[in-house]
Amino acid sequence: MYVDITWYVEGLKEFKADAYIVVDVLRFSTTVAAALSIGFSKIYVFSDIGKAIEFSRKIKALLLAEVEGVKPISADLDNSPTELMNWVSRYGVGSGELVIRTTSGALIVDEALKLGLNNVFIGSIANAKYVARAIKELNVNTVNIVCAGYRRTKFSLEDFLGGGAIILELSKLTSVELGDEAIAASHLFDSIITKNKLIDVVKLGRHGSFLWKTGRSKDVEFACSFNSLNVIPKLINGAIVRL
Repeated sequence: MYVDITWYVEGLKEFKADAYIVVDVLRFSTTVAAALSIGFSKIYVFSDIGKAIEFSRKIKALLLAEVEGVKPISADLDNSPTELMNWVSRYGVGSGELVIRTTSGALIVDEALKLGLNNVFIGSIANAKYVARAIKELNVNTVNIVCAGYRRTKFSLEDFLGGGAIILELSKLTSVELGDEAIAASHLFDSIITKNKLIDVVKLGRHGSFLWKTGRSKDVEFACSFNSLNVIPKLINGAIVRL
């Protein structure tokens, strides 16, 4: 199995693979995994905030959204796994449908839908092992791990580490041939997790630092909880569901 890492929306087209894993650790991927883990059955993803608002009202679903890292007034909740879990704990609504709009991760999923790609998964540090198991069971020849990046266009430390976490877990299950970025990501993640320095490193990155300084440190900590979410999010028939 050949595995490599690409970046941004362009990565979907650069490396045409048998399976794709969209990685946006802070916070789209982690929020999606958390939502499915607490009972939400279907997640609709939009890159356009206006369409997300319209659709969420149409189906009477919660709207989680951020625009350049800031929650718009029209959204019910921020793109935050911990805020969503607290909401569910308080109001007891952990089922049904959800709508998410984000700056980077949602853009990639939206493009995957337009391209009609098959075997599109959502991966993060929190569910790395379980996504790796799903990929192994598919028995595919090529895997493209698409990192969302910071604000769609810049390298993201946490996404690189998220890709590395998935590759590390996948290499425990099957024989893999890795591209250069995949080699670097898996070795970096292995080194950091072995030293128990994951949160320390992630909060040094531009996105981790931004969230930490704006009062969302719990999201950073949650996103760094390695293999804590036993959930495999997959894009099926226009929505993300739990396998």
